[in-house]
Amino acid sequence: MLNSIRLCAAKMPDNDQYFLGHSLVEQRRLQKQAEELAEESGRLFDQIGLTQGSRVVEIGCGPQGCLELLSSRVGPNGSVIGVELSDHAVQLAREFLSERRIDNVEVRQGNAAETGLPRESFDLATACLVLVNIPEPEKIVSEMAALVKPGGAVALHEADWVAHVCDPPLPAWDRLSQVLVRYSEGKGMDLYIGRRIARMLQNVGLVDVHVNPLIHLYGLDHTRRPILVQFANNLRDRILAEGLISESELTESIAAVERHLSEPETLVVSHLFIQAWGLKP
Repeated sequence: MLNSIRLCAAKMPDNDQYFLGHSLVEQRRLQKQAEELAEESGRLFDQIGLTQGSRVVEIGCGPQGCLELLSSRVGPNGSVIGVELSDHAVQLAREFLSERRIDNVEVRQGNAAETGLPRESFDLATACLVLVNIPEPEKIVSEMAALVKPGGAVALHEADWVAHVCDPPLPAWDRLSQVLVRYSEGKGMDLYIGRRIARMLQNVGLVDVHVNPLIHLYGLDHTRRPILVQFANNLRDRILAEGLISESELTESIAAVERHLSEPETLVVSHLFIQAWGLKP
């Protein structure tokens, strides 16, 4: 069914392993993120060759994800299942689908590494900016590979923090980035995972793996321009609890970055985003 492809602020619970937590602020950010990435996600699905009547699973769909994009591409004879760990995100996703009157998509609460879904029953398994936020991402890629049929595809859209810089340089920017990287490393998460996802697909036996790199500039009015500050604020309680930075330094660093971002001449480069997909033999 799939064609051949080619290159192309609330406090978070302590047992929440997701890097940025599941607060209401984070859920709203994820909804906005889905809208901002929709064009690139759509091109990915088009390059894979997703057709009407296909059966798709989106892992870690959050409150919106790519569910609407996938719904339109599989059509009334196809189906989409979204899998999401957060009960609140599942509720928001279901409300989103109801408001849009989308009836070929179902959202289930579940663990991305152990979905409980039938093996080899999907034409496509996909995830967008999920692996960068969790420990043991290999388990999820393995689960995704197990869910697709022979000839089906696994498609990932992930981030790599290597390119997220500003110019002129700012010590406070570097300090916040350092703290976030140290926090993630301590939790077994890899903020540079984007560069590894093609190899991860190959390691679970997928073939004909292709990679598409993406990068952006965040202008003065771009909603993702302050994303470093958003992440720092989102993780504030956890960062301080880990003793990675003092409260006064964190507050001062955030304020300095905000001032820097307000200057029109400040250049902000996005994270490096990498899309990779492969086929199950």
